[in-house]
Amino acid sequence: MDNIFRVLGIQSREDCVSNVLAYAFNNSLPFRANFMEKICGKPLSRYDSAQAHTRVSTGESGIPDIIIVLESNSGGEIVVIENKLKAEEGYDQTQRYASERAVAAISNRFFPNKQVDEPSFIFLTLFPDQQPAAGDRYTIRHHSDLKDVINNIADWDNKLVEQLTKDWLALIAKFYAREQVNLNDIFFEKLADDNDLDGGYLYFMSAIGQMTLPAGLIINTEEFFRSSRQGRRFYGVRILKESWCSGGMTESSGSWTLDPFPNFNIHFEPQYNVLSGLFSCSLHYEVQPYEPEAWVKANIPIDQYDSYVARRENFSKRLLQKGLSTWSFGGGSNQLAKIPFDFKDSLYAEVKSKLEREFLVTSRVIDEVLQEM
Repeated sequence: MDNIFRVLGIQSREDCVSNVLAYAFNNSLPFRANFMEKICGKPLSRYDSAQAHTRVSTGESGIPDIIIVLESNSGGEIVVIENKLKAEEGYDQTQRYASERAVAAISNRFFPNKQVDEPSFIFLTLFPDQQPAAGDRYTIRHHSDLKDVINNIADWDNKLVEQLTKDWLALIAKFYAREQVNLNDIFFEKLADDNDLDGGYLYFMSAIGQMTLPAGLIINTEEFFRSSRQGRRFYGVRILKESWCSGGMTESSGSWTLDPFPNFNIHFEPQYNVLSGLFSCSLHYEVQPYEPEAWVKANIPIDQYDSYVARRENFSKRLLQKGLSTWSFGGGSNQLAKIPFDFKDSLYAEVKSKLEREFLVTSRVIDEVLQEM
């Protein structure tokens, strides 16, 4: 049977998926009960009524994706759900939705004359590494958790809800399957995104995460990143040693200080360009914490910046003299060197071996140069 989301081309549209979840909640009792328990963490039996609403305006605070309005003898309660698929969180989005102003606007609309209990906030995200800016105010749930909501329903009371939710579950099952990596995988086929949900990013994370790195070289989950902006879609990760990430710029009374010796961040940055299908690895030397070149020039005294640039150029020159023949040196204010890889038709085993060797050889040279300097 054809998948409704793929037929309509709406599988990456957050508003459409929110509409489906709200429709299912309002039109199927077993779905509503399971969703309340598994996603909201509340028993439906506690309430006299439960209704889901999409895109309710809170004024200047914005428009949350889904609001669940709950009523009982003791008063009213609201659950605010931020539904995230491919897009990153907007500026302070979850913080604004959890603000007193937003909660007051929602409460006044649905419970103008009732006592309103403490609200709940749910961050329902597709990607396992995505976190809400509001932090502890939100309970994180993943779309994979919907499996427990949908598969636990034995007797459906609404055929349309059953088809819609099972079609969505089928899509996200394929998405989460990209977390599995095998040595015989054709690397670029697995990185390709056939459902328009950026499932290739999960494969990228798992593929890089399974590599054997030299002693001291680390990959933290928070160092993975992706961009889904139109015309610029890529996956990336920063790989470094603690000794390559030293000190940090300091600020006092609005003035910044950059000491060129401790204030640097050296790291490998493998990237996959989704649009071009190209895979590369860059070597970066940046200020710590990272700021773009324009910001550094505008906020750091010129003599300190010149000293930093001189040390950076000295480091690059010494690396080049060590005979790193696979790297092409140059590239910009942050990039020192780059390797474009031809991984077309390559198995993951080959990709893994080539990258591991580059990390091993180059990291030893970087350590040597830093010790010399």
